Amino acid sequence: MAIPCAVLMCHAPIAIPALGQERAGACARTTAAMARTAAQLVAHAPDVLVLISPHTPRRREGFGIAVDAQLSGDFSRFGRGDLRLRAPGAPQAAQALQRCAHARGLGTFAARGVDLDHGALVPLHFVLEADYRGPVLLLALPAPDAGTEAEIGRAIADAAAQLEQRWAVLASGDMSHRLCEGAPEGYDPRAQGFDAAFRALIEGGALDRLAAVDPELRALAAEDVVASCVVAAAAVDFDATGCRVIDYEGPFGVGYLEAILHERKDAVAERARQAHERDLGREPGVPGSSAEPNATLLAIARRAIAAYLRAEPYEPPELAPPWADARGVFVTLRTGAGALRGCVGHVEAGLETLAAEVASCAVAAATRDSRFAPVALGELDDLRIELSLLSCPEPITDADALDPARYGLVVASGPLRGVLLPAIEGIASAREQVRIACVKAGIAPGEPVSLARFEVLKLLEPEEIGGGHGEL
Repeated sequence: MAIPCAVLMCHAPIAIPALGQERAGACARTTAAMARTAAQLVAHAPDVLVLISPHTPRRREGFGIAVDAQLSGDFSRFGRGDLRLRAPGAPQAAQALQRCAHARGLGTFAARGVDLDHGALVPLHFVLEADYRGPVLLLALPAPDAGTEAEIGRAIADAAAQLEQRWAVLASGDMSHRLCEGAPEGYDPRAQGFDAAFRALIEGGALDRLAAVDPELRALAAEDVVASCVVAAAAVDFDATGCRVIDYEGPFGVGYLEAILHERKDAVAERARQAHERDLGREPGVPGSSAEPNATLLAIARRAIAAYLRAEPYEPPELAPPWADARGVFVTLRTGAGALRGCVGHVEAGLETLAAEVASCAVAAATRDSRFAPVALGELDDLRIELSLLSCPEPITDADALDPARYGLVVASGPLRGVLLPAIEGIASAREQVRIACVKAGIAPGEPVSLARFEVLKLLEPEEIGGGHGEL
């Protein structure tokens, strides 16, 4: 299938902390779920992202398809005109979709790719935050009750197959707008029934029944989620593989639901395997490779620090094998000139996943290295991040089994323990490596010690920063 992933994301501006400000905490779960859903989508590395917004201006003649070379918009309607988004458009994909839509008897018109509405901007914000940099194909829905959503979904699949590209589909939509007193469309206790029914369909994988929700209940709920979801579901032929709800809440009287509608997990695993073979050249469980940086893990480290410094929630994405399992990690921060700015890590994993371990150590390196003042948000852009992924320490009987250029070292004597990463400038012999590690641990000369060695896979942000990276 040319469409390995389809998702649902809400379009509540308040879920963006910069817009929600002091109220953002009330929908922190939604913010985290939006980030997680976006990360899952981006993990499929789509060639084109189809974004369906129910708020992009509609016309009766059919579906709006943006053919612009660039999409753009800002949040001036929400008091933040300085918060602008830009993304490359998808003219070739748009033309292919027009042809396929016309072949199915559907009318189309040229939607505007500038001054994007919040139905497009909010999910796009999270997708760009998840490091998607590919083209975006914006789709506007026709006038309500057209009943052609499934056909345009099939046309999307046709176009992706014709271009032999991987397209991901993002349905933007909010659930009921009448969940409580003070809700945007007023309160109706029956509106909660729509949210419960629609959520149950997704939880049960009944994508082929989304369009069959009671029209009167839909109208009463003042929802704008069904049509865009039907388009996305039809694009994957209503295949509910991987279908699941990420989160749901309605703190302001509007239901926010984030969900994976379809996901080919085998595609994620296969892509990870290919990237692993291409970039690492060998099994990552045996570190030491001279691999290119792994952008995903490095991005997790940087985003975790930025979110902590901004007092924003951040949940690292789930990673596919071989990057899912936890292991020892050190995160090193350096200035542009190469000076050490912080380094914290663990020889053995303390959290359940590698992504969580990287995020935790990154925040600690930025804020809890006692040798330095905490990193300020304004200096983060000038820092480079280095990750050291450790193999499981292997006990050795003497220093002859060490090679300071290849192996890191753990020395221990009773409760005292010292760690050195490999390839530290100025350490040329195993004896010197053991001596320095003992000094760091506070172990007196001549004290009996146990030794263990480990290897390291280093991941570096662009441009490696000279020698001496390993001292903790």
